[in-house]
Amino acid sequence: MASRSSTGGLGRDPVLLGLAVLALAVPLWFLAGPGGSALSWGIQTGLDLGIMVFSARLARLTAGERPARRFWLGLAAGGLLCALGDGLQTALVVAGGPGTPTSLVQSLCVVLAMSVMMVLMLRHPLGDTGRLRLRLWLDAATVLAGVAVLLWYFSIGAQLGNPRLADQLASAASSVAMLVIVLGVLKLILSGTAPFTRLAGVAGCAGVAGSALGAAASIIVTGGPNPRVEAVASLLSCILTVASVRIQEVQTRNPREDARVRRRRFSLMPYAAVGVTQVLLVFALAGRGADPRLWGVAAGVLMITGLVLTRQLVAFHDNDRLLTDLDRSMLELRQLHGELRHRATHDALTGLANRALLAERLAALPPAANLSILVLDLDGFKQVNDRHGHHTGDELLVAAARRLSARVRADDLAVRLGGDEFAVVLPDTDAEVARRLAQALTEALSEPYALGGTEARVGASVGVATGTPAGLDALLRDADAEMYRIKTARKTEALAAPDARVPA
Repeated sequence: MASRSSTGGLGRDPVLLGLAVLALAVPLWFLAGPGGSALSWGIQTGLDLGIMVFSARLARLTAGERPARRFWLGLAAGGLLCALGDGLQTALVVAGGPGTPTSLVQSLCVVLAMSVMMVLMLRHPLGDTGRLRLRLWLDAATVLAGVAVLLWYFSIGAQLGNPRLADQLASAASSVAMLVIVLGVLKLILSGTAPFTRLAGVAGCAGVAGSALGAAASIIVTGGPNPRVEAVASLLSCILTVASVRIQEVQTRNPREDARVRRRRFSLMPYAAVGVTQVLLVFALAGRGADPRLWGVAAGVLMITGLVLTRQLVAFHDNDRLLTDLDRSMLELRQLHGELRHRATHDALTGLANRALLAERLAALPPAANLSILVLDLDGFKQVNDRHGHHTGDELLVAAARRLSARVRADDLAVRLGGDEFAVVLPDTDAEVARRLAQALTEALSEPYALGGTEARVGASVGVATGTPAGLDALLRDADAEMYRIKTARKTEALAAPDARVPA
Protein backbone atom coordinates (compact mmCIF):
# COMPACT_ATOMS: atom_id res chain seq x y z
CA MET A 1 0.00 0.00 0.00
CA ALA A 2 1.32 3.43 -0.92
CA SER A 3 2.03 5.86 1.81
CA ARG A 4 -0.59 8.39 2.78
CA SER A 5 1.82 11.14 1.78
CA SER A 6 1.78 12.36 5.31
CA THR A 7 5.43 13.31 4.81
CA GLY A 8 4.57 16.46 2.98
CA GLY A 9 1.78 16.17 0.42
CA LEU A 10 2.08 16.53 -3.34
CA GLY A 11 5.44 18.31 -3.33
CA ARG A 12 7.17 15.44 -1.52
CA ASP A 13 5.17 12.43 -2.68
CA PRO A 14 7.74 9.79 -3.75
CA VAL A 15 5.67 8.58 -6.73
CA LEU A 16 5.17 12.08 -8.11
CA LEU A 17 8.85 12.85 -7.60
CA GLY A 18 9.74 9.67 -9.47
CA LEU A 19 7.44 10.63 -12.34
CA ALA A 20 9.04 14.10 -12.43
CA VAL A 21 12.51 12.53 -12.69
CA LEU A 22 11.26 10.25 -15.45
CA ALA A 23 9.78 13.23 -17.30
CA LEU A 24 13.20 14.92 -17.21
CA ALA A 25 15.08 11.78 -18.26
CA VAL A 26 12.86 10.84 -21.22
CA PRO A 27 13.78 13.81 -23.48
CA LEU A 28 17.48 13.43 -22.65
CA TRP A 29 17.48 9.70 -23.40
CA PHE A 30 15.42 9.77 -26.57
CA LEU A 31 16.59 13.07 -28.08
CA ALA A 32 20.25 13.25 -27.00
CA GLY A 33 20.83 9.59 -26.07
CA PRO A 34 20.46 6.21 -27.71
CA GLY A 35 16.63 6.10 -27.46
CA GLY A 36 15.11 2.85 -28.71
CA SER A 37 11.59 1.74 -29.54
CA ALA A 38 11.77 -1.29 -27.21
CA LEU A 39 12.51 0.96 -24.23
CA SER A 40 9.78 3.36 -25.29
CA TRP A 41 7.17 0.59 -25.40
CA GLY A 42 8.46 -0.81 -22.10
CA ILE A 43 8.13 2.54 -20.31
CA GLN A 44 4.67 2.92 -21.81
CA THR A 45 3.66 -0.48 -20.41
CA GLY A 46 4.91 0.47 -16.93
CA LEU A 47 2.97 3.72 -17.03
CA ASP A 48 -0.18 1.83 -18.06
CA LEU A 49 0.25 -0.42 -15.04
CA GLY A 50 0.62 2.69 -12.86
CA ILE A 51 -2.74 3.98 -14.10
CA MET A 52 -4.31 0.60 -13.33
CA VAL A 53 -2.86 0.34 -9.80
CA PHE A 54 -3.62 3.90 -8.69
CA SER A 55 -7.14 3.73 -10.16
CA ALA A 56 -7.83 0.45 -8.34
CA ARG A 57 -6.74 2.07 -5.07
CA LEU A 58 -9.02 5.01 -5.70
CA ALA A 59 -11.91 2.60 -6.34
CA ARG A 60 -11.35 1.18 -2.85
CA LEU A 61 -11.06 4.65 -1.30
CA THR A 62 -14.39 5.73 -2.88
CA ALA A 63 -16.27 2.50 -2.12
CA GLY A 64 -19.14 4.48 -0.56
CA GLU A 65 -19.65 6.68 -3.64
CA ARG A 66 -21.08 4.51 -6.38
CA PRO A 67 -20.51 6.79 -9.43
CA ALA A 68 -16.94 7.59 -8.35
CA ARG A 69 -16.13 3.93 -7.67
CA ARG A 70 -17.51 2.94 -11.07
CA PHE A 71 -15.38 5.62 -12.72
CA TRP A 72 -12.13 4.46 -11.10
CA LEU A 73 -12.85 0.78 -11.71
CA GLY A 74 -13.40 1.60 -15.39
CA LEU A 75 -10.16 3.57 -15.54
CA ALA A 76 -8.33 0.65 -13.91
CA ALA A 77 -9.77 -1.66 -16.59
CA GLY A 78 -8.63 0.79 -19.29
CA GLY A 79 -5.13 0.85 -17.82
CA LEU A 80 -5.04 -2.95 -17.82
CA LEU A 81 -6.11 -3.12 -21.49
CA CYS A 82 -3.43 -0.62 -22.49
CA ALA A 83 -0.82 -2.51 -20.45
CA LEU A 84 -1.72 -5.77 -22.22
CA GLY A 85 -1.51 -4.17 -25.67
CA ASP A 86 1.68 -2.21 -24.99
CA GLY A 87 3.27 -5.19 -23.21
CA LEU A 88 2.65 -7.38 -26.26
CA GLN A 89 4.10 -4.69 -28.52
CA THR A 90 7.18 -4.46 -26.29
CA ALA A 91 7.76 -8.21 -26.66
CA LEU A 92 7.32 -8.02 -30.44
CA VAL A 93 9.80 -5.11 -30.75
CA VAL A 94 12.36 -6.90 -28.57
CA ALA A 95 12.03 -10.00 -30.77
CA GLY A 96 11.77 -8.33 -34.17
CA GLY A 97 13.80 -5.13 -33.84
CA PRO A 98 13.06 -1.40 -34.11
CA GLY A 99 11.24 -1.69 -37.43
CA THR A 100 8.52 -3.96 -36.08
CA PRO A 101 5.09 -2.61 -37.11
CA THR A 102 2.43 -1.88 -34.51
CA SER A 103 0.42 -5.00 -33.71
CA LEU A 104 -3.29 -5.13 -34.49
CA VAL A 105 -3.87 -6.52 -30.98
CA GLN A 106 -2.17 -3.47 -29.46
CA SER A 107 -4.38 -1.15 -31.51
CA LEU A 108 -7.51 -3.06 -30.49
CA CYS A 109 -6.56 -2.91 -26.80
CA VAL A 110 -6.07 0.86 -27.01
CA VAL A 111 -9.40 1.28 -28.85
CA LEU A 112 -11.17 -0.80 -26.18
CA ALA A 113 -9.56 1.25 -23.40
CA MET A 114 -10.64 4.48 -25.09
CA SER A 115 -14.16 3.12 -25.51
CA VAL A 116 -14.36 2.27 -21.80
CA MET A 117 -13.24 5.78 -20.88
CA MET A 118 -15.69 7.41 -23.29
CA VAL A 119 -18.61 5.50 -21.77
CA LEU A 120 -17.48 6.35 -18.22
CA MET A 121 -17.08 10.05 -18.95
CA LEU A 122 -20.37 10.46 -20.76
CA ARG A 123 -22.40 8.40 -18.23
CA HIS A 124 -21.15 10.15 -15.11
CA PRO A 125 -24.02 12.18 -13.59
CA LEU A 126 -24.19 15.96 -13.88
CA GLY A 127 -25.18 18.16 -10.97
CA ASP A 128 -26.54 21.20 -12.81
CA THR A 129 -29.93 21.56 -14.49
CA GLY A 130 -31.64 23.91 -16.92
CA ARG A 131 -29.67 26.91 -18.09
CA LEU A 132 -26.71 26.00 -15.90
CA ARG A 133 -26.38 22.73 -17.78
CA LEU A 134 -26.69 24.58 -21.09
CA ARG A 135 -23.89 26.92 -20.04
CA LEU A 136 -21.79 23.92 -19.05
CA TRP A 137 -22.19 22.29 -22.46
CA LEU A 138 -21.47 25.56 -24.25
CA ASP A 139 -18.23 26.01 -22.28
CA ALA A 140 -17.23 22.40 -22.93
CA ALA A 141 -18.03 22.73 -26.64
CA THR A 142 -15.91 25.89 -26.88
CA VAL A 143 -12.88 24.21 -25.34
CA LEU A 144 -13.47 21.10 -27.43
CA ALA A 145 -13.58 23.21 -30.59
CA GLY A 146 -10.17 24.64 -29.69
CA VAL A 147 -8.73 21.15 -29.20
CA ALA A 148 -10.32 20.04 -32.48
CA VAL A 149 -8.62 22.92 -34.33
CA LEU A 150 -5.27 21.85 -32.94
CA LEU A 151 -5.90 18.23 -33.92
CA TRP A 152 -6.97 19.26 -37.40
CA TYR A 153 -3.92 21.38 -38.00
CA PHE A 154 -1.29 19.10 -36.51
CA SER A 155 -2.76 15.60 -36.86
CA ILE A 156 -5.70 15.07 -39.20
CA GLY A 157 -4.82 17.85 -41.64
CA ALA A 158 -1.18 16.78 -41.66
CA GLN A 159 -2.24 13.29 -42.77
CA LEU A 160 -4.36 14.47 -45.70
CA GLY A 161 -1.36 14.34 -48.01
CA ASN A 162 -0.43 10.83 -46.86
CA PRO A 163 -0.98 8.38 -49.73
CA ARG A 164 -1.86 5.59 -47.29
CA LEU A 165 -5.58 5.63 -46.55
CA ALA A 166 -5.02 3.46 -43.46
CA ASP A 167 -2.83 6.13 -41.88
CA GLN A 168 -5.43 8.81 -42.58
CA LEU A 169 -8.23 6.72 -41.07
CA ALA A 170 -6.12 5.79 -38.03
CA SER A 171 -5.25 9.43 -37.41
CA ALA A 172 -8.89 10.49 -37.74
CA ALA A 173 -10.18 7.68 -35.49
CA SER A 174 -7.58 8.36 -32.80
CA SER A 175 -8.30 12.08 -32.89
CA VAL A 176 -12.06 11.58 -32.62
CA ALA A 177 -11.64 9.20 -29.68
CA MET A 178 -9.35 11.66 -27.92
CA LEU A 179 -11.85 14.45 -28.55
CA VAL A 180 -14.67 12.47 -26.97
CA ILE A 181 -12.51 11.66 -23.93
CA VAL A 182 -11.46 15.30 -23.59
CA LEU A 183 -15.13 16.29 -23.84
CA GLY A 184 -15.96 13.88 -21.03
CA VAL A 185 -13.20 15.22 -18.79
CA LEU A 186 -14.23 18.80 -19.52
CA LYS A 187 -17.85 17.99 -18.75
CA LEU A 188 -16.89 16.60 -15.35
CA ILE A 189 -14.49 19.45 -14.51
CA LEU A 190 -16.96 22.16 -15.45
CA SER A 191 -19.97 20.48 -13.81
CA GLY A 192 -18.40 20.25 -10.37
CA THR A 193 -19.54 16.60 -9.97
CA ALA A 194 -16.25 15.08 -11.10
CA PRO A 195 -14.83 12.17 -9.06
CA PHE A 196 -11.50 14.00 -9.15
CA THR A 197 -10.18 17.38 -8.03
CA ARG A 198 -9.67 20.24 -10.44
CA LEU A 199 -5.88 19.86 -10.37
CA ALA A 200 -6.06 16.14 -11.13
CA GLY A 201 -8.68 16.72 -13.83
CA VAL A 202 -6.72 19.42 -15.64
CA ALA A 203 -3.56 17.30 -15.54
CA GLY A 204 -5.45 14.29 -16.91
CA CYS A 205 -7.13 16.35 -19.61
CA ALA A 206 -3.75 17.77 -20.69
CA GLY A 207 -2.28 14.26 -20.75
CA VAL A 208 -5.07 12.88 -22.94
CA ALA A 209 -4.96 15.85 -25.32
CA GLY A 210 -1.16 15.59 -25.48
CA SER A 211 -1.41 11.95 -26.54
CA ALA A 212 -3.52 12.97 -29.51
CA LEU A 213 -1.06 15.75 -30.42
CA GLY A 214 2.08 13.58 -30.31
CA ALA A 215 2.60 13.82 -34.04
CA ALA A 216 2.19 17.60 -33.84
CA ALA A 217 5.26 17.85 -31.62
CA SER A 218 7.37 16.33 -34.38
CA ILE A 219 6.04 18.81 -36.94
CA ILE A 220 6.61 21.79 -34.64
CA VAL A 221 10.13 20.77 -33.56
CA THR A 222 11.57 19.25 -36.75
CA GLY A 223 9.14 20.26 -39.47
CA GLY A 224 8.26 16.67 -40.30
CA PRO A 225 7.78 13.15 -38.86
CA ASN A 226 10.43 12.21 -36.29
CA PRO A 227 10.02 8.95 -34.29
CA ARG A 228 12.20 10.19 -31.44
CA VAL A 229 10.22 13.39 -30.91
CA GLU A 230 6.93 11.50 -31.23
CA ALA A 231 8.10 8.97 -28.61
CA VAL A 232 9.03 11.78 -26.20
CA ALA A 233 5.69 13.54 -26.70
CA SER A 234 3.75 10.30 -26.22
CA LEU A 235 5.65 9.30 -23.08
CA LEU A 236 5.42 12.74 -21.50
CA SER A 237 1.66 12.78 -22.10
CA CYS A 238 1.29 9.36 -20.49
CA ILE A 239 3.48 10.41 -17.54
CA LEU A 240 1.17 13.40 -17.02
CA THR A 241 -1.86 11.09 -17.12
CA VAL A 242 -0.36 8.77 -14.49
CA ALA A 243 0.56 11.78 -12.38
CA SER A 244 -3.04 13.01 -12.51
CA VAL A 245 -4.32 9.73 -11.06
CA ARG A 246 -1.63 9.74 -8.38
CA ILE A 247 -2.46 13.36 -7.49
CA GLN A 248 -6.06 12.30 -6.99
CA GLU A 249 -5.01 9.42 -4.74
CA VAL A 250 -2.85 11.69 -2.58
CA GLN A 251 -5.61 14.28 -2.27
CA THR A 252 -8.22 11.64 -1.48
CA ARG A 253 -6.09 10.10 1.27
CA ASN A 254 -5.21 13.52 2.68
CA PRO A 255 -8.18 15.93 2.81
CA ARG A 256 -5.79 18.81 3.59
CA GLU A 257 -4.14 18.19 0.20
CA ASP A 258 -7.50 18.28 -1.58
CA ALA A 259 -7.34 20.96 -4.28
CA ARG A 260 -11.07 21.32 -4.55
CA VAL A 261 -11.73 24.91 -3.63
CA ARG A 262 -14.80 27.09 -3.90
CA ARG A 263 -16.27 26.49 -7.29
CA ARG A 264 -15.88 29.54 -9.52
CA ARG A 265 -19.13 30.72 -11.04
CA PHE A 266 -17.50 30.91 -14.45
CA SER A 267 -14.73 28.98 -16.18
CA LEU A 268 -11.61 30.40 -17.80
CA MET A 269 -11.12 27.32 -19.99
CA PRO A 270 -13.30 28.48 -22.93
CA TYR A 271 -11.38 31.76 -23.07
CA ALA A 272 -8.08 29.92 -22.94
CA ALA A 273 -9.28 27.83 -25.90
CA VAL A 274 -10.07 31.00 -27.85
CA GLY A 275 -6.61 32.36 -27.07
CA VAL A 276 -4.89 29.15 -28.19
CA THR A 277 -6.71 29.12 -31.52
CA GLN A 278 -5.75 32.77 -32.08
CA VAL A 279 -2.09 31.90 -31.48
CA LEU A 280 -2.44 28.96 -33.86
CA LEU A 281 -3.87 31.31 -36.48
CA VAL A 282 -0.76 33.47 -36.27
CA PHE A 283 1.43 30.35 -36.46
CA ALA A 284 -0.41 29.13 -39.55
CA LEU A 285 -0.26 32.51 -41.30
CA ALA A 286 3.46 32.76 -40.63
CA GLY A 287 3.99 29.32 -42.12
CA ARG A 288 2.05 30.22 -45.25
CA GLY A 289 3.72 33.55 -45.90
CA ALA A 290 0.58 35.70 -45.76
CA ASP A 291 0.59 39.12 -47.47
CA PRO A 292 0.36 42.41 -45.48
CA ARG A 293 -3.36 42.80 -46.12
CA LEU A 294 -4.12 39.44 -44.58
CA TRP A 295 -1.81 40.18 -41.66
CA GLY A 296 -3.70 43.43 -41.05
CA VAL A 297 -7.03 41.63 -40.96
CA ALA A 298 -5.60 38.97 -38.66
CA ALA A 299 -4.19 41.63 -36.32
CA GLY A 300 -7.58 43.31 -36.16
CA VAL A 301 -9.31 40.02 -35.41
CA LEU A 302 -6.82 39.28 -32.65
CA MET A 303 -7.18 42.73 -31.13
CA ILE A 304 -10.99 42.71 -31.19
CA THR A 305 -11.11 39.18 -29.77
CA GLY A 306 -8.73 40.12 -26.97
CA LEU A 307 -10.73 43.23 -26.08
CA VAL A 308 -14.05 41.35 -26.05
CA LEU A 309 -12.61 38.55 -23.93
CA THR A 310 -11.08 41.03 -21.49
CA ARG A 311 -14.35 42.90 -21.15
CA GLN A 312 -16.23 39.65 -20.60
CA LEU A 313 -13.78 38.43 -17.95
CA VAL A 314 -13.92 41.77 -16.11
CA ALA A 315 -17.73 41.52 -16.03
CA PHE A 316 -17.54 37.93 -14.81
CA HIS A 317 -15.11 38.86 -12.04
CA ASP A 318 -17.34 41.76 -10.93
CA ASN A 319 -20.40 39.49 -10.86
CA ASP A 320 -18.47 36.81 -8.99
CA ARG A 321 -17.36 39.34 -6.37
CA LEU A 322 -20.91 40.64 -5.94
CA LEU A 323 -22.32 37.13 -5.59
CA THR A 324 -19.59 36.24 -3.12
CA ASP A 325 -20.49 39.28 -1.03
CA LEU A 326 -24.16 38.30 -1.25
CA ASP A 327 -23.35 34.75 -0.10
CA ARG A 328 -21.36 36.13 2.83
CA SER A 329 -24.23 38.42 3.81
CA MET A 330 -26.73 35.57 3.59
CA LEU A 331 -24.48 33.39 5.74
CA GLU A 332 -24.19 36.13 8.36
CA LEU A 333 -27.97 36.60 8.25
CA ARG A 334 -28.55 32.86 8.77
CA GLN A 335 -26.09 32.86 11.66
CA LEU A 336 -27.83 35.87 13.22
CA HIS A 337 -31.21 34.20 12.74
CA GLY A 338 -29.91 31.06 14.42
CA GLU A 339 -28.50 33.05 17.32
CA LEU A 340 -31.75 34.97 17.80
CA ARG A 341 -33.77 31.78 17.66
CA HIS A 342 -31.50 30.15 20.23
CA ARG A 343 -31.93 33.13 22.53
CA ALA A 344 -35.69 32.97 22.10
CA THR A 345 -35.95 29.27 22.88
CA HIS A 346 -33.24 28.74 25.52
CA ASP A 347 -32.57 29.97 29.03
CA ALA A 348 -29.81 32.57 29.04
CA LEU A 349 -28.21 31.35 32.30
CA THR A 350 -28.24 27.56 32.06
CA GLY A 351 -28.55 27.04 28.28
CA LEU A 352 -31.49 24.68 28.80
CA ALA A 353 -34.68 24.95 26.79
CA ASN A 354 -37.30 27.43 28.00
CA ARG A 355 -41.10 27.30 28.03
CA ALA A 356 -41.31 28.47 24.39
CA LEU A 357 -39.24 25.54 23.11
CA LEU A 358 -41.14 23.20 25.43
CA ALA A 359 -44.44 24.21 23.83
CA GLU A 360 -42.93 23.99 20.34
CA ARG A 361 -41.57 20.46 20.88
CA LEU A 362 -44.82 19.19 22.34
CA ALA A 363 -46.83 20.75 19.50
CA ALA A 364 -44.68 18.80 17.03
CA LEU A 365 -45.56 15.46 18.67
CA PRO A 366 -48.64 13.47 17.58
CA PRO A 367 -51.60 14.44 19.82
CA ALA A 368 -52.05 10.83 20.97
CA ALA A 369 -48.35 10.17 21.67
CA ASN A 370 -47.41 8.79 25.07
CA LEU A 371 -45.06 10.90 27.15
CA SER A 372 -44.00 11.60 30.70
CA ILE A 373 -43.01 14.90 32.29
CA LEU A 374 -40.81 15.44 35.31
CA VAL A 375 -41.03 18.68 37.28
CA LEU A 376 -38.27 19.17 39.83
CA ASP A 377 -37.28 21.82 42.34
CA LEU A 378 -34.00 22.27 44.23
CA ASP A 379 -34.53 21.92 48.01
CA GLY A 380 -32.39 24.35 49.99
CA PHE A 381 -31.57 26.63 47.05
CA LYS A 382 -32.90 29.73 48.83
CA GLN A 383 -30.53 29.21 51.79
CA VAL A 384 -27.52 28.91 49.44
CA ASN A 385 -28.61 32.02 47.58
CA ASP A 386 -29.12 34.02 50.79
CA ARG A 387 -25.91 32.84 52.47
CA HIS A 388 -23.46 33.03 49.57
CA GLY A 389 -25.10 35.56 47.25
CA HIS A 390 -26.83 35.49 43.90
CA HIS A 391 -23.61 34.84 41.98
CA THR A 392 -23.10 31.56 43.85
CA GLY A 393 -26.77 30.77 43.37
CA ASP A 394 -26.37 31.22 39.61
CA GLU A 395 -23.33 28.91 39.64
CA LEU A 396 -25.42 26.32 41.48
CA LEU A 397 -28.18 26.52 38.88
CA VAL A 398 -25.68 26.12 36.03
CA ALA A 399 -24.06 23.11 37.73
CA ALA A 400 -27.46 21.52 38.39
CA ALA A 401 -28.43 22.07 34.74
CA ARG A 402 -25.26 20.26 33.63
CA ARG A 403 -26.05 17.28 35.83
CA LEU A 404 -29.60 17.27 34.52
CA SER A 405 -28.52 17.34 30.88
CA ALA A 406 -25.92 14.63 31.42
CA ARG A 407 -28.50 12.13 32.70
CA VAL A 408 -31.32 12.50 30.17
CA ARG A 409 -31.50 10.78 26.79
CA ALA A 410 -30.80 12.42 23.45
CA ASP A 411 -34.53 12.58 22.58
CA ASP A 412 -35.51 14.00 25.98
CA LEU A 413 -35.83 17.73 26.57
CA ALA A 414 -34.49 19.42 29.72
CA VAL A 415 -36.23 22.72 30.49
CA ARG A 416 -35.74 25.51 32.99
CA LEU A 417 -39.19 26.70 33.98
CA GLY A 418 -37.95 29.56 36.14
CA GLY A 419 -36.01 30.17 39.37
CA ASP A 420 -34.80 26.82 40.67
CA GLU A 421 -37.60 24.87 38.97
CA PHE A 422 -36.87 22.55 36.04
CA ALA A 423 -38.74 20.07 33.87
CA VAL A 424 -37.83 17.10 31.69
CA VAL A 425 -40.00 15.91 28.80
CA LEU A 426 -39.69 12.16 28.11
CA PRO A 427 -41.31 11.13 24.78
CA ASP A 428 -42.52 7.52 24.46
CA THR A 429 -41.84 6.85 28.14
CA ASP A 430 -44.18 5.15 30.60
CA ALA A 431 -44.58 6.07 34.25
CA GLU A 432 -42.30 3.30 35.55
CA VAL A 433 -39.31 4.37 33.46
CA ALA A 434 -40.01 8.03 34.29
CA ARG A 435 -39.97 7.31 38.04
CA ARG A 436 -36.67 5.46 37.78
CA LEU A 437 -35.19 8.51 36.04
CA ALA A 438 -36.72 10.78 38.71
CA GLN A 439 -34.96 8.78 41.41
CA ALA A 440 -31.65 8.93 39.53
CA LEU A 441 -31.97 12.70 39.09
CA THR A 442 -32.82 13.15 42.78
CA GLU A 443 -29.63 11.36 43.76
CA ALA A 444 -27.47 13.18 41.19
CA LEU A 445 -28.75 16.64 42.11
CA SER A 446 -28.34 15.97 45.83
CA GLU A 447 -24.59 15.38 45.58
CA PRO A 448 -22.37 18.22 46.95
CA TYR A 449 -21.51 21.16 44.66
CA ALA A 450 -18.08 22.83 44.67
CA LEU A 451 -18.83 26.50 43.99
CA GLY A 452 -16.02 29.06 44.01
CA GLY A 453 -14.10 27.62 46.94
CA THR A 454 -17.18 26.67 48.97
CA GLU A 455 -19.22 23.49 49.08
CA ALA A 456 -23.00 23.63 48.84
CA ARG A 457 -25.57 20.91 49.40
CA VAL A 458 -29.12 20.94 48.13
CA GLY A 459 -31.74 18.30 47.61
CA ALA A 460 -34.24 17.75 44.82
CA SER A 461 -37.97 17.04 44.78
CA VAL A 462 -39.22 15.49 41.55
CA GLY A 463 -42.85 15.03 40.50
CA VAL A 464 -43.90 12.72 37.65
CA ALA A 465 -46.95 12.83 35.35
CA THR A 466 -47.78 10.71 32.29
CA GLY A 467 -50.21 11.52 29.48
CA THR A 468 -50.35 13.01 25.97
CA PRO A 469 -49.12 16.30 24.44
CA ALA A 470 -52.69 17.53 24.16
CA GLY A 471 -52.88 17.76 27.93
CA LEU A 472 -49.66 19.69 28.52
CA ASP A 473 -51.10 22.12 31.07
CA ALA A 474 -52.71 19.30 33.02
CA LEU A 475 -49.48 17.28 32.94
CA LEU A 476 -47.45 20.19 34.28
CA ARG A 477 -50.02 20.82 37.04
CA ASP A 478 -50.08 17.15 38.03
CA ALA A 479 -46.27 16.84 38.08
CA ASP A 480 -45.95 20.13 39.91
CA ALA A 481 -48.52 19.04 42.50
CA GLU A 482 -46.68 15.76 43.09
CA MET A 483 -43.39 17.60 43.39
CA TYR A 484 -44.83 19.88 46.11
CA ARG A 485 -46.31 16.90 47.96
CA ILE A 486 -42.83 15.32 48.03
CA LYS A 487 -41.26 18.62 49.14
CA THR A 488 -43.89 19.07 51.88
CA ALA A 489 -43.37 15.53 53.11
CA ARG A 490 -39.61 16.13 53.38
CA LYS A 491 -40.18 19.37 55.32
CA THR A 492 -42.47 17.53 57.71
CA GLU A 493 -39.84 14.84 58.26
CA ALA A 494 -37.20 17.53 58.80
CA LEU A 495 -39.36 19.33 61.39
CA ALA A 496 -39.87 16.11 63.27
CA ALA A 497 -36.11 15.50 63.47
CA PRO A 498 -34.20 17.09 66.38
CA ASP A 499 -32.06 20.15 65.49
CA ALA A 500 -33.37 19.94 61.89
CA ARG A 501 -32.85 22.65 59.27
CA VAL A 502 -35.84 22.94 57.00
CA PRO A 503 -34.95 23.20 53.26
CA ALA A 504 -36.75 25.82 51.20
